[in-house]
Amino acid sequence: MSGITDYLKALWMGFISLPVILVSIQFLATQFNLSRFGVFITLYKGVPLSINYIVRWLLLSEPEALHGYNFWAIVITWSIGWLFISDWVRNIRANISGIFSTYLLYILYLALYHRIALKFLFPDSFIPLFGAFVTTIIIYYLRRFKRTKTFFEKLREAGIKLPEAYFRKVKLPIVCNECGAIILSNSKYCWRCGKDLEQQ
Repeated sequence: MSGITDYLKALWMGFISLPVILVSIQFLATQFNLSRFGVFITLYKGVPLSINYIVRWLLLSEPEALHGYNFWAIVITWSIGWLFISDWVRNIRANISGIFSTYLLYILYLALYHRIALKFLFPDSFIPLFGAFVTTIIIYYLRRFKRTKTFFEKLREAGIKLPEAYFRKVKLPIVCNECGAIILSNSKYCWRCGKDLEQQ
């Protein structure tokens, strides 16, 4: 059940966040005056943007979206979007399914709701999907091989001294040697007889 929930979260976040990220990239390029370095992103031309126009750019079905920095802005949009989603959802299958489902949902949105005929070029139109896929895989493996530090290890690194008992690895459940009680947490004393469990 949690896999379906993760998939729906990834799909929803992908569908909603990518247009926002693309518009944000256009905004930042304008605000930082990147055109002086030859970086031109022509999504916004001084008139209000419609969602279906932005989605056509995300699918690279607009001819203008395939040229120059416009193309790279879209690849970056898909990659950044799925970087954040992968960090939030943390389910590799849900994320990969979400990438392709988001792409398909955009196509259905334009074709069924707006009756827009779409044109795709192979492989150009699918490069953003590849970027999102690679980003998701990289995030998955980075998280998998990076050991997370415990709260107590972080305190120790910050210079806060703690008793060594905090760092002792304990296999649960613990059975008290004195009275035979089963203890399901790493407690110092037995809940039944009060014996010091660190001494057994």
